[in-house]
Amino acid sequence: MTITLNHRSPSPRSLRGRCAAWARGPTFARDIVIVLAIKFALLMILKYAFFNHPQADHMSMPPAQVAQALFDIPASHPSQGDPHAR
Repeated sequence: MTITLNHRSPSPRSLRGRCAAWARGPTFARDIVIVLAIKFALLMILKYAFFNHPQADHMSMPPAQVAQALFDIPASHPSQGDPHAR
């Protein structure tokens, strides 16, 4: 029995060969990548179509005013009488 100590693995395939094999064979990874690419493209289309710019110039608000409206906690009024009578 012969033991080979310097056994070299076959040379790695070129990038072109790997891409061709990836595109030809039915792989789960390829399907996931294709679905994610389609979803990303659709999300970018929706973003640019609906969320990029306000509908009109008068609809813009300064960021400080938006933050004030979002994080401001209104003061509660002291109760005067029964809660159901308010």
